[in-house]
Amino acid sequence: MSRYVLTARAERDLLAIFLQSIELFGVPQARRYRDSLKNCFELIAGNPDMGRPASRIGEGVRRHEHQSHIILYDKVSEGVRILALVPSKSVRLLKL
Repeated sequence: MSRYVLTARAERDLLAIFLQSIELFGVPQARRYRDSLKNCFELIAGNPDMGRPASRIGEGVRRHEHQSHIILYDKVSEGVRILALVPSKSVRLLKL
């Protein structure tokens, strides 16, 4: 079974997204969005080629758009490693 792991950066990003979502949309919606991101991580882990290559960001990095964020990840032996979660509008400015 494929799985995913989050880097420390991705964990911080996920927490920041959750906290900002609470402020903007309330707890129930923040939980739904967090859960939808986690479901997307599982989907990517099972289908690691579904994202597009993001070679400008790093060798072997792939990207998958999920609502208003882009999930950056790379393949590892047991699935995928989630590198970062960035707002769709700021991915061009990202440096890992």
